[in-house]
Amino acid sequence: MADYRKILGLLLEGRSYREVVEIVGCSHRDVARVRQEVQQRGLTSAVAVSDVELAEWFPDGRRNVSDEYDQSDLSRVLASMKANRHFTLLLAWRRYVDTKDAGKKYGYSQFCALFTDYLRTHDLVAVLRHEPGRAMLVDWVGDTMVVVDTITGEVVRAILFVAVLPYSGLMFCRAYGDMKSLAWLDAHVQAFAFFGGVTQIVVPEYVPRNIFGLMWPAGLCGQRRR
Repeated sequence: MADYRKILGLLLEGRSYREVVEIVGCSHRDVARVRQEVQQRGLTSAVAVSDVELAEWFPDGRRNVSDEYDQSDLSRVLASMKANRHFTLLLAWRRYVDTKDAGKKYGYSQFCALFTDYLRTHDLVAVLRHEPGRAMLVDWVGDTMVVVDTITGEVVRAILFVAVLPYSGLMFCRAYGDMKSLAWLDAHVQAFAFFGGVTQIVVPEYVPRNIFGLMWPAGLCGQRRR
């Protein structure tokens, strides 16, 4: 849980979001929550805010695992995801729900939350800090799909382009018939239109046929993710 009192004190000292994040080791979202309370309540001093008030404004969102619920073998879920790229959390959750144990079953969102907690507890993830509007992550994803025209019987393939804003998790998805440069460029135009603006950098996972340099000037593009 973030140290909201320390965040509050630093904001009231006039520190920037970036400085607060680096000092406290929290997320930009945590800083934004505190900033909102400061503005709404007209706060000028951290000393004047009690621990009780902080607890009310920023409740501890950590989750307790109830004995009433069946527990999934999350280590096995992780192993399955590593061994099979098509194995998803949704599939793992469906298998979990289908088991015949007597206890209650977690909903999908809580199942995902527990899996995330498991990864953090076992130091299996590294936390990436994202800034709003900074980057758009893009890639062709999944297997090629087949689309059949029910009237003519014509069969065409469809490849999914996905763009994500990592800070908010907002996602854009569109299907194309190929991965050529015209489709790739149009996908970016459509994504920017959907998001209502242009990010500072675009971070591609993979660009077909090594045409990265033809699409954007190097200075405008983020380093490729490994």
